Amino acid sequence: MKRTLFFAGPALAALALGCGGGGEPAAEEAAAPEAAAPEPAPRVEAADIDGALANGAVLLDVRTDEELAEHGTIEGFVHIPIDELEARMAELPAGVPVLTA
Repeated sequence: MKRTLFFAGPALAALALGCGGGGEPAAEEAAAPEAAAPEPAPRVEAADIDGALANGAVLLDVRTDEELAEHGTIEGFVHIPIDELEARMAELPAGVPVLTA
C-alpha cells in the first residue's frame, strides 16, 4: 500500500540531500537505467499543520535519537529515524496523511 509523506517544512529535504554520501555513484548505480524521478510530496503550510493533525494526520519525526535528546520532542509524534524509514514504513498508518519536517 502506498503512503504519501506531506512535507511541513524544508528540514527533511535538506537532511535527505545531506545524507547522499557525495562522490561518484558506484559502478552498478552508474550502469543502471535511470528511473523516473518521484513527484514531490505536497507541502503543508505551517498555519495548516494543527488543522491537519486535528483531522487525523500523523506527525512523523525522522530525527535521530541524539537529535531528539538535544532538541526535545513533540507529544504525539511517531519517531522513525530517517535511516530506518524505508524498512519501517509499515509502522505508519495507511490511509492518513503523514506530515514530516
